[in-house]
Amino acid sequence: MPAQTNFPAAPAAQPMTPADVITQLQSYPDAYSLYCSLPRNYREEFLDFCSGKTSLYLCYDAFFHFVFDTNAHLDRVEKMLGAILGQQIRIIEVLPREGSQMAELGSEVIVDLLVRLEDQSLVNLEIQKYGYYFPVKRMDCYCADLIMREYNRLHNLLKKKFSYRDLHPVIAIVFLEKSPAEFKPLPDIYIHRGDTRWDSGLNMPGLTRQIYVCLDKFSSVMQNEDIKTPLEAWLTVLTTRDPARIDTLVRKFPDFAGIYRDIFLFRTRPEELIHMYSKVLAEADRNMDRMMIDDMGEEIQRLKSDLADTNQALADKDQALADKDQALADSLADIEKLQEEIRRLKSGQ
Repeated sequence: MPAQTNFPAAPAAQPMTPADVITQLQSYPDAYSLYCSLPRNYREEFLDFCSGKTSLYLCYDAFFHFVFDTNAHLDRVEKMLGAILGQQIRIIEVLPREGSQMAELGSEVIVDLLVRLEDQSLVNLEIQKYGYYFPVKRMDCYCADLIMREYNRLHNLLKKKFSYRDLHPVIAIVFLEKSPAEFKPLPDIYIHRGDTRWDSGLNMPGLTRQIYVCLDKFSSVMQNEDIKTPLEAWLTVLTTRDPARIDTLVRKFPDFAGIYRDIFLFRTRPEELIHMYSKVLAEADRNMDRMMIDDMGEEIQRLKSDLADTNQALADKDQALADKDQALADSLADIEKLQEEIRRLKSGQ
């Protein structure tokens, strides 16, 4: 039987049995109807959490924003971002994404958070279910959009006093639940940091930094490893649902107990959780559909390209055959002329 989380400061509420969960849901017809509408594997997953066999997966918008609520738990966001950036930070403002010119259809972003730090840097955090095609080019566009948003804000605020020195860095942090192909060649590296570098060694930083965290690779690399650093601890929070792993994590990093107290309280309120859970699964299904559409689009483009190449190759072969036929016809015509000349010469003798 899977281990229960009995770490110090664990929530007082004990997990219910699956039968108790269903009984409680039946007291709330809407909630029970949602539960019954779930596919069997998702119903089992829901009951596994409520009965203490697993935890919730936090890389979904509803669960992430519950645990990392910027109104109630801004400190958690600060500590997680600080672990990724390798420095202590303080968030002074949580910004809306409204006003962004980037409105790409078929978004697979399942969490999106934009904040301003004390040093005026902007940090855009995203969790993507399935990694985008061309991830760096896409994120370059998002960063450029944020830079222009800041440029317009400061230009309007400072008027003639505006200077380009007033612009501060934009840092994009992207958690990839499933790493796209570009990251496959480095299977044992799960975090990638990039910024503007000069081959001359010139110290002239640009405005953008990008950090990609491959959560699937992290889980693979850390499968049998001890959790040693705050960064490893935070990534474990985002990826693990195993009670034994959570117990080990909280014993080593007691500050995380509060997160799991909040999560495990849902075990006593399945009628509330089922609404969030249903939305999460619906969004997951939409993301899967979008991914399949994107994949099909890429495959169609590849097949069209292959077909065009094949048609061109066939056209080239047809042209080559036509050229050979013409050359043969020309050769036969030359032979006919020679034969005619021979006959003429013979008849003149």
